[in-house]
Amino acid sequence: MNSKYCKDCDDYRPVSAFSKNARNKDGLAFYCRDHLAERSLRSREARRTKPRVQRRPPEGLVVAEGHKWCPDCDAVLRIEEFARNVASKSGYGSYCKPCHNARGKRALEKVGGARTYHLTRRYGITAAEADHILRTQDGLCAICRSAPANHVDHDHSTGAVRALLCFNCNGGLGQFRDDPDVLRAAAEYVQFHSLRQRVLAAAAAAGLGSVRALRPGEPPVGSQRRPEAPRTSRRSTGRTSGSRRREQAGEADE
Repeated sequence: MNSKYCKDCDDYRPVSAFSKNARNKDGLAFYCRDHLAERSLRSREARRTKPRVQRRPPEGLVVAEGHKWCPDCDAVLRIEEFARNVASKSGYGSYCKPCHNARGKRALEKVGGARTYHLTRRYGITAAEADHILRTQDGLCAICRSAPANHVDHDHSTGAVRALLCFNCNGGLGQFRDDPDVLRAAAEYVQFHSLRQRVLAAAAAAGLGSVRALRPGEPPVGSQRRPEAPRTSRRSTGRTSGSRRREQAGEADE
């Protein structure tokens, strides 16, 4: 991998333009060094100016047994109204279900929405990167160049994204198991039979009657010769099998 997509640049940059990040799959930061510095500066400023969220119930608030306080809506609700969380001691999360869902929605929007979440988990690219690839292909399939490119094509052995394809081309590659030899054989098969149909049509137009086109490996038309069975050469010694048996018996008696 010699380049990586930077969302803020909306383009591919050399890997040397990215900082190291061992937590990421590729070992590189999400953004190039310039934009990473800008984002870090904005994040520090937001933490400095934004008030901290109260994580504990206010003093004097009484939380009855079987109830829990939600810091987002500042309400005391029955514990069943909270999202389940097996990692917590109580088995429930810190936020009630509506607040939990709202936080999840904001988290998805922060990373680019559900589309980016799906593309990142499955293919390792963001929605912005997929849109960039689509623009470079003029919105068309990378193979047939006629249908809209709606599907991400990737190498099943390495997971690397190759291009965007239409439904038919993407499904065709899968049916042929991404095998170049099988794809070439299929292309030759289609070319041969297309030529065969043209030959038959031309013969019919010329009034030659029924003409059977040759198939690959067939002998020329009119040849009646059939392949002969291979002959096995035998060397004759002039002796019968009985004489050979008697001679062998005599040699055994000596």
